[in-house]
Amino acid sequence: MTEFDAAALDAQTQYKLLIGSVTPRPIALVTTLGSQGPNAAPFSFFNAIGSDPAMLMFSVGAKDGGAKDTVANILEIPEFVVHIVSDAIKEKMNVCAIDYPRGVNEIEQAGFTALASKKVRPPRIAEAPIAFECRLLQRLELGRGPYHVVIGEVVYFHYHEGIVDERFHIDVGKVNPIGRLAGRGGYTRITDRFEMPRLKLGGGVLEG
Repeated sequence: MTEFDAAALDAQTQYKLLIGSVTPRPIALVTTLGSQGPNAAPFSFFNAIGSDPAMLMFSVGAKDGGAKDTVANILEIPEFVVHIVSDAIKEKMNVCAIDYPRGVNEIEQAGFTALASKKVRPPRIAEAPIAFECRLLQRLELGRGPYHVVIGEVVYFHYHEGIVDERFHIDVGKVNPIGRLAGRGGYTRITDRFEMPRLKLGGGVLEG
């Protein structure tokens, strides 16, 4: 075994180990709205955390001189829209990752189309195959960054036509999402999938 004591590692080394180990990571392209206009930024410390109600979380790292624009906007307007990043919009998502000055509209810079949301004030992105309108449930400041862990309740779901069937099953092939790998430019596509039924105690497989 190769082993490390976390207490002996600096933050950058621990970051390298985490992002190389916890992979692939889904990407949340998050739009927010504040007094200086809309913002869009991608985050790969992101996942679903519950379904009653539907809840999502993403983590925002620290920024020199204060909170990043996403957090600053959520402090002003505690709402946001989380978009799933497909292969088709990866280049535009990458533009949103640029560290623009506060007040720059990344949605426009990337060439995305902004649409009005149904229940929240921040806009959503038309080109994203899936969008979740969210209201802030809780924001936690953790670690020495600090890292801002944002937890939101999904209040409205948006899907491009043909992604969801009558049983509410998602055709992931039509979403064609990408995931984040380690490194400055590491990404992956879902091109090799398989199924493995869940087993039940005593033998056999669970239905459904």
